Amino acid sequence: MIIQHEYSLSMVDHEGFVEYSNTLQPMFKVVSRNTIRSDILKMYKAEKVKAIKLIEDNKSRIAITTDMWTASNQKKGYMVVTAHYIDDSWILQSKILRFMYVPCPHNAETISYALMGCLMDWNVDRKLSTLTLDNCTTNDAAIPIMKDKLFSSGLMLSGDFFHMRCAAHILNLIVKDGMFILDKGIVNIRESVSYWTATTKRNEKFMETARQLHIQSTKVLALDMPVRWNSTYVMLSTALIYKSVFARLKQRESGYKTLPLDDDWVKARDLCDKLFLFYQAKFLKYWDVTHGIMAVASILDPRYKMKLIEYFFLRIYGERCATEIMRLQTICAALVREYKIKYHVDDENYYSSPVPSRSDVTLEEYVDPLSDYDLFVSRTTPIDLGKSELDKYLEEPVIPRSTEFDILIWWKTNGIKYPLLSSIARDILAIPVTTVASESAFSTGGRVVSPHCNRLHPKTLEALNEELARVLFIYCYWVITILI
Repeated sequence: MIIQHEYSLSMVDHEGFVEYSNTLQPMFKVVSRNTIRSDILKMYKAEKVKAIKLIEDNKSRIAITTDMWTASNQKKGYMVVTAHYIDDSWILQSKILRFMYVPCPHNAETISYALMGCLMDWNVDRKLSTLTLDNCTTNDAAIPIMKDKLFSSGLMLSGDFFHMRCAAHILNLIVKDGMFILDKGIVNIRESVSYWTATTKRNEKFMETARQLHIQSTKVLALDMPVRWNSTYVMLSTALIYKSVFARLKQRESGYKTLPLDDDWVKARDLCDKLFLFYQAKFLKYWDVTHGIMAVASILDPRYKMKLIEYFFLRIYGERCATEIMRLQTICAALVREYKIKYHVDDENYYSSPVPSRSDVTLEEYVDPLSDYDLFVSRTTPIDLGKSELDKYLEEPVIPRSTEFDILIWWKTNGIKYPLLSSIARDILAIPVTTVASESAFSTGGRVVSPHCNRLHPKTLEALNEELARVLFIYCYWVITILI
């Protein structure tokens, strides 16, 4: 009850609670706060042993997210470490490994030391896929230290994709910085674009005037969305092309009142240059580091495969599209080779291993007489040994897109057909692109370290947070079960 409702441990010493307990059962002796604390730590340790065993038995890689938080009531820094993986039933799991106190200074060495200790304590340091962190210089400096302490041979592609930058944090920086830039004033240009795109007749008049002025451009005016800086960049860059058109139409259209001044156009051009540099510095910095692993995840989605990559890469890279696609194909081929070595796979015997006899398995496995039929077909059907699993997967047409599609169920079902790719998919699809899962633990931490609980020991706080997460999960599962 204390954990579930986040009560103070000292409630067992409150006179009202003692009187209430004695009224219910006079023979009951209320335990002390020290006993409660001891019991909580015992529960935490018991659950930790179970969780470690569960993660150790899991065959897939573990993706880690972590973040730092300072408790305002304690003025202490805490780090939360969350593990993400797909279990043997192809269900995505997320578990808090630690909610630990990290002493100052919170520099790269301290953070990497604390994080490495957690990973080794949970015995996941040899089965990591990625580490997702916020985009800050301290975290950037901690990554090389982490990679030096880890066995590079145990990381995916020798650690080339070990560091994942939090997409949510990057987007937050984009919005924050972008909106600050946009406040400098583009009101007249925005209202001018709004006026000439308000109706089809006005838009046609605008384009006809552009033709008369011999402006060779096929770009169409488009009003931006103020909360999307990239749309503002497109609006301004297009409006600058038609600068002379606005001036000419002012002479002919009495209803047009918001002609931009020369100073407005100077600001617009300056703003476009800054937005372009901003795009290069912020967005492409994130994209260049992470697009490889994200693109692989897209390829492993049977609704998209290479088609979505080809569609967007042409827009992102233009003439460099073919080069980037070739680079991505190289990454996929390297992943396949690495997993072949990891699982000791040889194409010639991988598909020709004998079908297990009935005597080799238990009766429980033969509840359905045809449960091994798919396995038998896949192993006895002649195949072209000159093609890899990846080649065969990509040659098949994409499946129709559907909002109800569950990619994990698809790979669970098709794992027999693509055993090696399913192992890759199980590791890649568990990788989070944000630290939101870790940050959400801080909302719990904030409630636990309330003003009347600010003297909690860090070990007690860690146990309370992780036990609270477990209790809430059990409670939610119980509620769902009752409702169903």
